[in-house]
Amino acid sequence: MKKHALMVILLGAIALLVAVLASPGRAAAQPQPTMVIVPSSGPCDATVEVRGSGFPPASGVPPFRALPETLRLYLVQPGTADVNMEILNPAFVDQDGTFSAWAPLWKRGCEAAALDSQAEQPSGSLFIVASSTFEESGVGPGERIPNIIAVAQYAYTTTTPHVPTETLQISPASGPCDGTVEVAGSGFDPGTEVRLKLARPGSDDTLGTLASATADGAGEFVVQFALGDLGCRAAQMNMIVGDPTQPQLGIAAYAAAYPTPGPGGIPPALAGVLYRYTTTEVSGSVSPRALPATGSGPGDPSVPLAWLWVTAVLAGVGLILVVASLYRGRLRVRR
Repeated sequence: MKKHALMVILLGAIALLVAVLASPGRAAAQPQPTMVIVPSSGPCDATVEVRGSGFPPASGVPPFRALPETLRLYLVQPGTADVNMEILNPAFVDQDGTFSAWAPLWKRGCEAAALDSQAEQPSGSLFIVASSTFEESGVGPGERIPNIIAVAQYAYTTTTPHVPTETLQISPASGPCDGTVEVAGSGFDPGTEVRLKLARPGSDDTLGTLASATADGAGEFVVQFALGDLGCRAAQMNMIVGDPTQPQLGIAAYAAAYPTPGPGGIPPALAGVLYRYTTTEVSGSVSPRALPATGSGPGDPSVPLAWLWVTAVLAGVGLILVVASLYRGRLRVRR
């Protein structure tokens, strides 16, 4: 009996301990949402990365994967605590309560820095906030931002936008849409890694990356590459949605550190150059469609000389067969 009594007492003590540990007062404290900006300082028009942790994770029970919780990031107007100056890219919280989003400050960042700074002191801080209220249109400029749950600070070191000094030159400046070209860059910051992208005709977007290069100690680089199928696709697109009177392709240099374009817009190109295409189809066994010398648009498709000979031979054979058939018909009639 004593053994049973001791066992009951022991089990009761364990149950009491479990109840105390599981009580609401002993529940583990939820981490507070925090944000940091990387890098934490730099020019007023930089593209920075906002990183967050401790945010409410996405809800849902497997196998049904719920969409991550969405946050809206805003640039706060200097001198205020919750007034919107610019809507930045949205942030998508992962299952572990963290997120990473690119925030292009650009022109608005420099405008905010100019409002914040005092004369002869071109430095200070800008603030980016995260709001749990996500709407398609967001909060308008000058409106108060509701439900702010985290704030991050960025120290700006300039109040004026970067003045571009980068230039591109292309050789040859014209040729077939899939031709091989050489692009030389100058005026870049030494060590800058750039990606040369092909512009999408009729749009501010790009079709893809043509080549990558890194500026040397003098801020220069030279790279050779073929336009390939991408160039001919852009040429054909230009005849439909672009300007057919200007048979040109745009090649632009972007900093490799720039993020994928999002709702915040497309990063501005560091430099650009135009290439005049003379065909709209890929070279190969089939002759490409040649453009007229005036550049007013595609003319009649050029016909290879070999096809002319084949057509002439087929026409001759057909004529002989027709004459032979008529001759046989007459012989049958006479018989």
